[in-house]
Amino acid sequence: MDAIHNWNAWIGTDEAGKGDYFGPLVAAAVYVDAECRETFSDLGVTDGKRLSNRRIQNLAESMRCRYAQHIVVVEKMPAEYNSLYATLRRRGQNLNHLLASLHAEAIRTLANSVGAKYALVDQFSKEDLITRQLSLRANNAPPLQRGAASTPCEIKIKQVTKAERDIAVAAASIIARDAFLTGMDTLSEKYEMRLPRGAYQVVEAGREFVKLHGSDALQNVAKLHFNLTDAVRAL
Repeated sequence: MDAIHNWNAWIGTDEAGKGDYFGPLVAAAVYVDAECRETFSDLGVTDGKRLSNRRIQNLAESMRCRYAQHIVVVEKMPAEYNSLYATLRRRGQNLNHLLASLHAEAIRTLANSVGAKYALVDQFSKEDLITRQLSLRANNAPPLQRGAASTPCEIKIKQVTKAERDIAVAAASIIARDAFLTGMDTLSEKYEMRLPRGAYQVVEAGREFVKLHGSDALQNVAKLHFNLTDAVRAL
């Protein structure tokens, strides 16, 4: 993979579910050192967007079996996601602020556990929102998420576009996608219907869900701020 830095050990983060109408929003952080870097390379870890769901699930299981202590997942299922998003909008903030909060929580938790000093993030905003979130917590400001890790950590954050070419970020993309797929399966089983991934061709599934479970229950499976919600509820 292409070299983005010269660190010997670092954290990579990525998210899944941001563009999916149904299902959770997930951020994952993976710590890579010399040993697990070699192992991940041997396993064939690469950008999760290039892999089939079956391959993602197999790789995620292999990584967890070998290096569970190097992995942190922060997941917000739709009900909590919708509540947090509404809070952000009242503050004049947007989805990038929620993403930054999840990335920061994952980085903070893992860095405090393994003693990492560096983190690489696939850039999703021009503002340095992740560093700001970490600084807010270090100064004991109230977090966006209740129950977030509270121990301050000092870590250098590097944000670049197409960071998935880095093995730590690639590993995080796989872990995040696997957690998203698991969350989707959980919701599909709970409500006894298949919830499609993505943001296209989901209106009919949404309308079927509303017919079966009612409009109020939609907040438990979907990201309500998507424009699709009006079409879903227009029965």
